[in-house]
Amino acid sequence: MEFLMIVVSIVVVVAVAVWLFIARQGDAEFEFKVEERTKFIVEELTEKTATFSCKVPFMNKGSQGGTIMDAYPRHLLPCEQYDGVEVSSRMELTTAPRTDNYFEAVIFTKGTGGTVVITVKFTAKNGDIKEALGQMHELCVDMPIDIVYQIVARTPWYIHKTRMIMTCGEIMSAIQAKSVAE
Repeated sequence: MEFLMIVVSIVVVVAVAVWLFIARQGDAEFEFKVEERTKFIVEELTEKTATFSCKVPFMNKGSQGGTIMDAYPRHLLPCEQYDGVEVSSRMELTTAPRTDNYFEAVIFTKGTGGTVVITVKFTAKNGDIKEALGQMHELCVDMPIDIVYQIVARTPWYIHKTRMIMTCGEIMSAIQAKSVAE
C-alpha cells in the first residue's frame, strides 16, 4: 500500500511538472500595427469608382510560432451614416498577392511578421465618385475597418480583430494627390 502511494505521488508530481513546463512555453500572439500603417493612396480612379490601398505591418510578438489561417478586412459604413457609395474591401500579404479575396494560411515564427495590403473600393451609387466622396467628406464620415484574423498555435484556434480608421480627410487627400500627379 505504501509503495502504491509513493508511485501515485511521483505520477502526480511528474504530471504537475509537465503541466507547468507546457504552461510556461507561451503561445503565438499576433499584432497588426495599425498605428504604423501607410496612408491610403489612390490605386485607380474612374468616373464611378475609386480604389485605395494601404500597407499594415504585423508581428508575432508571442513566444511560439503560429499560423494565420484566415484574415480579411471588414469595412463598416452603415447606410445610416452615409449611403452615397457601395464599399468592398480585401486583404492580401505583400509577399503573396492574390486577386480572389482568399488569404492563404502562413506560419510565422516568434519575433517575425510581415505586411498586408488592404484595398478598399468605393463605387458611387448615383453619379460621380468624386462628388459622392466629397459629400462623405462634408458629412465628416470616417470609416472603421476591422482586420479580422484566425490564429492557430499551441492553444485552440481563436479569432481576433484590430480596428483601424480610414478618415474622410485621408480619402480626400489621396484623391487630391492623385489629381496633382496626373
